[in-house]
Amino acid sequence: MPLIKNNRLVQDTWHIIYDGETLKSTNNLVDLAYWQANRTELITTHSPIGLRIDGNEDIELIATDLQYFSLIAINFPSFTDGRGYSLAHTLREQYDYSHELRAVGDILPDQALYLKRVGFDVLDLPNKESAELALQKLSEFSVFYQKPVA
Repeated sequence: MPLIKNNRLVQDTWHIIYDGETLKSTNNLVDLAYWQANRTELITTHSPIGLRIDGNEDIELIATDLQYFSLIAINFPSFTDGRGYSLAHTLREQYDYSHELRAVGDILPDQALYLKRVGFDVLDLPNKESAELALQKLSEFSVFYQKPVA
């Protein structure tokens, strides 16, 4: 899937690891259940770890572990589900999470600007056409009344 980072298309360097799969040498992206079951092993690998969570996850489950994540990918199961926006805002503002925050799942190009404004710095769109349209949407506004998150 095409990624937008720093207002340009980039290649994804992360490996999604599913339950039962072997970890790669670097940049492993795991879900919350995998993290909870393999926390010690993942920490001791000293390799960048990413976490995939849904917008409805309780942030308290990972609050003490945020320093271990080089990436947090928040899944939007539906473009109408706004809980991911709230979770991103909470991670940036209340927990000072400063690493990569990625929006994944059912996101639309029209949401790109709003996702960036609440703290997402990477958008994972379903196809190249959507990514190009999102890039166009990101360039349409140059002045805002409110400050962005982060």
